[in-house]
Amino acid sequence: MNPPSTSKAKAQAAALQLHHLMLEATVATAGLVKALSTGVQTTIKDDVNAAHRRAHRMGRPAKIAAVSELQAFVTARFDTLTFEQIAKEVADNFPPERRVSLSAIHRWWQKTKAT
Repeated sequence: MNPPSTSKAKAQAAALQLHHLMLEATVATAGLVKALSTGVQTTIKDDVNAAHRRAHRMGRPAKIAAVSELQAFVTARFDTLTFEQIAKEVADNFPPERRVSLSAIHRWWQKTKAT
């Protein structure tokens, strides 16, 4: 068996080596955290064109979205009437160029329900 001073010295050397390894790991972890946070910020910052793309979508805007009176009329009836009943009321209360189909009302409902 080793004398107590030798095993104490070996234990201290092992503890010192472990301490150095932990310091290296801490420095490496800090570097990774910095690299990851910089990478995330760069990715979000690089997508400055997202708002521009959103504003310039292809296709026509929905007729309900374009006419605020129609939008308010349809939205106010979502909780009380079926889509077919809403389409009939729109036909009764708006001129032919502002009338919308049952499917258009349903698409508008899905779009407003999602937000």
